[in-house]
Amino acid sequence: MDKATVTTQRRMGVDGAKNREVLVDAAAHLLVTEGYAAITARRVAERAGLKVQLVYYYFQSMDELIVAVIRRNSARRIELLEEVAASAEPLRALWELNSDPNAAITQAELLSLANHRESIRNEVALHGKELRRLQIELVARLMTERGIDQSLYPAGAVVTIIAAIARARAQDCALGVSEGYDEAVEFIERGLNLFIAPTKA
Repeated sequence: MDKATVTTQRRMGVDGAKNREVLVDAAAHLLVTEGYAAITARRVAERAGLKVQLVYYYFQSMDELIVAVIRRNSARRIELLEEVAASAEPLRALWELNSDPNAAITQAELLSLANHRESIRNEVALHGKELRRLQIELVARLMTERGIDQSLYPAGAVVTIIAAIARARAQDCALGVSEGYDEAVEFIERGLNLFIAPTKA
């Protein structure tokens, strides 16, 4: 019996099972608090309060567990993006969504890991492109509704700047580096005011 067959027979845990979700929670927590190097079967099991054998009951490899974290994070951010679209000030809400420090740290750790593992790189790229596309579509729609000249303020540029500054700010501030960000935030705030819906008379 070859290794692939053994692996397939060993993995019996189903998606959506409570223990599986607990393991994904544990891996996500370790990713933020200790970095991707801490995501080992033993550490994840300890964090989850489960036996280490259960890690491989639900996941064929640690990469598969990390992919589950990526997919769940992506699904959650898409849900949050729908809330952003429905908010009174969508662009400000988008800025706040991208400014989440835990999300920024998670992204940084995943990018570091992606440099070493192709399966992770492909997954990060796939979901990153989809989220960026959805954000650009949202901002473009807002600009059209508010009559903003997209030749001066391209939706792609706005989304990219917001994401880059928010992520860099969260990552730097986690290290205690805050110089320049007060001014950058003020600059962003002035731009956000362009997207406030005009008051009806």
